[in-house]
Amino acid sequence: MKIRPAASTISVLATLLFSGLLVSCGSGRSAQDAGGVKLTQVLVTPANQTIAKGSTQQFSATAVYSDSTKRSLGTSVTWQTSQSGIAEVDAQGNVKGMGVGVAQVSATYQQVTGSTSVTVGAAALLSIAVSPNQSLLPVGESEQLTAKGSFSDGSVQDLTQSATWSSSGSVANVGPSGNVVAKALGTATINATSGSVTGSASLTVASAALLSIAVSPNQSSLPVGESEQLIATGTFSDGTVQNLTQSVTWSSSGSAIANVGPSGNVVAKALGTATINATTGTVTGSAGLAVTAAAVTALSVNPPTMSLVLGGSGQFQAMATMSDGSTQDVSGTATWSSTPSGIVSVGGGGMATAQRPGSTTIQAQAGGFTGSATLAVMPLMLVNYYARSSAVASGIDGTVYLTNPGLTSTSLCAMIYVFDQNQELNECCGCLISDSGLRTLSLLVDLTANPLTGIAPNAGEIKVVPSDPGSTCDPGSPTPDGALNGWETNVQVDSSTGSAQVTETAFDEIQLGSSEGTLMANLCSFLEQLGSGQGICSCGTGDGGAAKARVRKH
Repeated sequence: MKIRPAASTISVLATLLFSGLLVSCGSGRSAQDAGGVKLTQVLVTPANQTIAKGSTQQFSATAVYSDSTKRSLGTSVTWQTSQSGIAEVDAQGNVKGMGVGVAQVSATYQQVTGSTSVTVGAAALLSIAVSPNQSLLPVGESEQLTAKGSFSDGSVQDLTQSATWSSSGSVANVGPSGNVVAKALGTATINATSGSVTGSASLTVASAALLSIAVSPNQSSLPVGESEQLIATGTFSDGTVQNLTQSVTWSSSGSAIANVGPSGNVVAKALGTATINATTGTVTGSAGLAVTAAAVTALSVNPPTMSLVLGGSGQFQAMATMSDGSTQDVSGTATWSSTPSGIVSVGGGGMATAQRPGSTTIQAQAGGFTGSATLAVMPLMLVNYYARSSAVASGIDGTVYLTNPGLTSTSLCAMIYVFDQNQELNECCGCLISDSGLRTLSLLVDLTANPLTGIAPNAGEIKVVPSDPGSTCDPGSPTPDGALNGWETNVQVDSSTGSAQVTETAFDEIQLGSSEGTLMANLCSFLEQLGSGQGICSCGTGDGGAAKARVRKH
């Protein structure tokens, strides 16, 4: 009789078989289990992977059995690579690219090995760092940015020249080599890109900055006491130029030599050199100043007016006002002249000598300045007295001698005017005297013999005016010029004894005033016109010929 196992027994066996199957599928499953299932293959995935040098790739191993089942082997396999210089693998199947090339990655389990290839390429760019990462630039200024790339193998490379540079807006321009130029106020993002990797930096553009200050004139020379206005010009980062004269802070390296005011006006104080500075913030511009001896700033001639008689001399003085406020007598070093020339001669020290009547301007030049004065040369008149009654009573004639000393190197006219004791004009005539010539006139015959009234004067005065002869020697129309010398003999009668004595006196030289000269000329002209020959004296004898009086008749 066949005995059937109990249902409970079958259940226990089934449980045991199922348990054995589970055990055979676990990590302790042998290459061939009790049921005859064998390990046929170990698969390594992912297959034929390409990684960058320095990067890591996770590989996995899977067991394949004869019944086509598969299970992950996890960390129960042994990992290795064919070339550790190309790729290395750890116990967890992490493969790291070590060098460019191809290596085999294998996993072994229960004497079954599976493998795949891994290709290690060049290191991959992971990130780009742009520096400086934050920048502040004034408008117009520039800055060089750099791009550093970090690669998968841990290396860092300078990508400044190879990266593609760009700016987020019009606030700043960036060149192909990373040079950024601030263009306008605002902010911008500057990018450096290589492939699919981009690095960035932030740029803030502020107002234009002052780069330099130029002080002009850059080199100066000032005499002590003089001043000069300096100008400070600022150049800014945006290329603009501004006048900063009123806004900079001015200073001098030697205030005892030169002082500079808040507006750039510099005053020379003492001999030496100084540096004048103009400063704004941290920017300074400078100029050099040499202070020299005081210089002439004005020149005057003293006295401002002078009057000389012909042949007379007068001293002028040239006074220089110096840049330090002092005055100096520069008469000896000044250059003297007169305009028009010929009226006076001016010596080197300012001594003027009258040569002919007229008016002239005396000039002195020194230190580039000119001072002037006015000089009038007045004509001379010869004056002497006469006593006709004494000559008649004694029977001894008086004599007048007139000479032309040749000061003007030409002939002159002696314009003779004879006045009586009442200062009324009795006679006049013009007598020519050549250069260095002598003329002799009789008191009784030439000078007092033909009075206008017909009555000979007892005594009076003789006045002689040297004059340019012109076409005729006309005492009614004289042109005072030149110089004559004269002297006269007169008889002195002693009333108690009746004895006579002849004395000789020189004519006095006095200045001929313009009004007196005009009056005598007008009176003589009246005599010439209305005298019918009366009132005209004769010229005596000697050099020059006969009398040149011009008689006008009705």
